[in-house]
Amino acid sequence: MFEYYGNALCVRANWLDKIGVISLANMRKLFERDQVKRSKNGGGLGGYAWYIYESLPQRFRDIIEHDLQIDPYEESKVIDFAKYLKHDENAAAFFSNYELEDGRFLSEVNAAAVDEYAANASVLNAIKVIHDKITAANPKINKGELWSRFSSSIHKISEDVRKRYPFALPKTTVALRCRYEACVLEIANKRYKITGYEGLIHSNYCNDHRNKITDAIGDWLMAYKCLPINYSYYELQQLYLEARIEKGWSFLSEGAIHNFLTKPENVRIWTLASEGTDEYNKKYAHTLSKDKNRLFPNAHWAIDGTKLDAVHYWDTTSKMAAVCKINVVIDVYSEKILGYSFSQTENHVDHFIALRMSVDTAGARPYLFSYDSQSAHKSKRMQELYSKVIAKGGQHYNHKVGRKTGAPIEQLFNRLQQQVIMKRWFTDGQSIKSKQSRSKANLDFIKENRGALPSFTELQKHWEIMVAEWNSSVRSKKTSKKRNEFYNTATKYTQELDTLDRVSMFWLNETKAKRYYAHGMPLTVAGEDYLYEVYDENGNVDIDFQLKYVQQNLIVSYDPEYLDDYVALYRLNDNKEKVFVAYAEKKRRHIEVAVLKQPGEHAQTLKDIEVREKVRAHDWNAYMDIVERTGISREALIEKQNNFEFAAKCAAFATKEENLETDSNSLFDQMTKR
Repeated sequence: MFEYYGNALCVRANWLDKIGVISLANMRKLFERDQVKRSKNGGGLGGYAWYIYESLPQRFRDIIEHDLQIDPYEESKVIDFAKYLKHDENAAAFFSNYELEDGRFLSEVNAAAVDEYAANASVLNAIKVIHDKITAANPKINKGELWSRFSSSIHKISEDVRKRYPFALPKTTVALRCRYEACVLEIANKRYKITGYEGLIHSNYCNDHRNKITDAIGDWLMAYKCLPINYSYYELQQLYLEARIEKGWSFLSEGAIHNFLTKPENVRIWTLASEGTDEYNKKYAHTLSKDKNRLFPNAHWAIDGTKLDAVHYWDTTSKMAAVCKINVVIDVYSEKILGYSFSQTENHVDHFIALRMSVDTAGARPYLFSYDSQSAHKSKRMQELYSKVIAKGGQHYNHKVGRKTGAPIEQLFNRLQQQVIMKRWFTDGQSIKSKQSRSKANLDFIKENRGALPSFTELQKHWEIMVAEWNSSVRSKKTSKKRNEFYNTATKYTQELDTLDRVSMFWLNETKAKRYYAHGMPLTVAGEDYLYEVYDENGNVDIDFQLKYVQQNLIVSYDPEYLDDYVALYRLNDNKEKVFVAYAEKKRRHIEVAVLKQPGEHAQTLKDIEVREKVRAHDWNAYMDIVERTGISREALIEKQNNFEFAAKCAAFATKEENLETDSNSLFDQMTKR
C-alpha cells in the first residue's frame, strides 16, 4: 500500500478506494485539478496508480494516521512478499533428486528438508523480483536500507503463507544478503562459498565422507588435485567415478570430494604443487620479523627501481604518457631517500646514478647494501662498485627470490605511493590490481586536463619535491620524529668518506677488453654509443699512441656521469694487472660546410687529416730502415727473378758442370749472400 518512488513515499490509489478514504474517480479529479501529485500511472495487467503521500490533502492523511491508526512510514518498510511468492519447480526437482554422499536421494532421507530448501529458493526468487522492480524505479535508493526492509518483511509473512512456504533463511540483514548473492546471483562469498541451489543445502547434512575416504582414495584425489591442471570438483568427481569401479571404491559425491580437498592440511599441499611457490608463499611461507630499532643511520641501504605512477605530457596521440622510472636508494633505519635516478630506463647506469647521489648525501659507507636479482645489479662492473662502497666488514647481496622477508624498500614504495604520490592530481594510481578505489586514478579527470600535465622535465621537479616531502615527514604513526631526524641520529659506527674516495670509487671498468681502432675506441653504455680518441697535450691526435696501440685490446674505465668528457684506458700486463695507458676524450667531429665552421676549426681539420699520412710515413720509413739494414728489397727481388729466368732459358744449352753450379745457388742463397 505504501512504497517509495523517486525518494518520495507514495500510496496506492486502489487501496485508498478500498478502505474508503477516497474513491478512484475523486482521486483522478484531484489530480486533474493539480491538487495531488502522481508518481506512477496505472494501467495494464496488475498495474496500479501511485500518488505522493505528502501531496494528499490533510483531511485524507488524518483519516489514515488518526482514525485508522496507520503509520505510512513504518508501513512502507514492510513489503508484501506474499503476492510475489511463486513455487520454484526447478528448485523442488533439484533438491528431490539431490544425491547424498551415501548414495541416497535427499527426498528419501528427509522430505521436509526438500520442502524447506525449495521454499528458501522461492523466497530468494521473490526478493530478486522485488529488488529489480524497486531499483529500476529508483536507481539511487539506499541499498542498505532496502535490504533491511527485505529482512524485516520476509519474517513478517503471515503463518498461512509460511505453511505453504516453510522457509528458513537468515534473520540478519548481512547474512540474508550474502545468502541471496551466493544462491541467486551465484557469487561466492566468505559466508557461503557454494553457489546456486546447492548452496542452500546445509554443509554438514549427511556428511560422512571421513568414513568413506580411505587413505588410498585420499591419495588418489590429492594426486589429481596436485597436477598443474585446474580441475573443477565436478571434473574430479567424474574422473573418480570412472576409476572407482575398477578399484572397488565407494561412491563419492562432488560435495564429499570438495570437503576433503579443502581441509586446511590438504590445501597447503596442493597449493604448492599445482599453483607454484609464489602462490604458496603468500599463504603459508613463514616470515621473519626484522628488528629495525637496533639499526642506525647508514647501517643498511637498499636500492630498487619502479615505475613512477604519474602521468605527464608526451608527444603521442593521446598527448600523455606514464613512462618515468625511478631507482631509489633508502636508508632502512630512517626510511630517508638518500639518492635516486629519474629516467625512462632501469639499467646499471641508473643504479650508478642513484648510488652516487646516496654516497654524496651520506658522506659515509653502509654496512649492508641490498638489491634485487636484476641482471644489471649482478654484472661484474656493479659488483665491483658495491664492494668499493660498503664499509669495512660490511656486505652486499641480492634478496633471494621467493623469500617473504623480501626487499625492505618494496613496502616503502607502497607507503610512498599512498602518502605522497597519490596526493598529486596527475597520478595514474598504484596498480591495476589495487582493490581500494582510492588507490586508482581518475583517468577521466586527467584526460580532461591533459593540457595542464607536467612535461617530463617538470615531472622531475615534482619528484624532487616529493622526495623532500617524504624525507621531512614522520617515519610512522608511533613516533613524532621525522625521517630526516632519524637519519641525523649520532652513531659510533659511521665510516665516513673523503672527497678522493668518492671520486675514485665510482669509476667503472668494462668487463672485457675492447679493441682500439684507427678511428678510436668505441663504447656502448646503456644502449648509447660513444667514440673516444687519445689526444696529446696540445689537443692533437696522439701519433705515438696511434703507432703503439691501434688494433690492441685495452680495458676501458669510465665514470657514467662524465661519458661526454673522457674515459681512461688500461692495458693488462703479464700478471693480468691493469696498467694505465692514457685518457681518451670524445672524438672530434668535423663539418664540411664552410659557413658552419667555427674559427680555428678548419685548421684543426687539416691537422686531423694529416694524421693518416704521418702514421703511414712513419711506418714506411721504418720499412726503408729494414731494407737498408738487410739489403732485401722489392727491387732486388725483381732483379734476381729476372736474372734467374734468363739463366733458366740458357740452361738447356749449358754443360753438366754449369748446370750443377747453377742449381747449387738457390734464390734464397743468392739473395742473402753478402
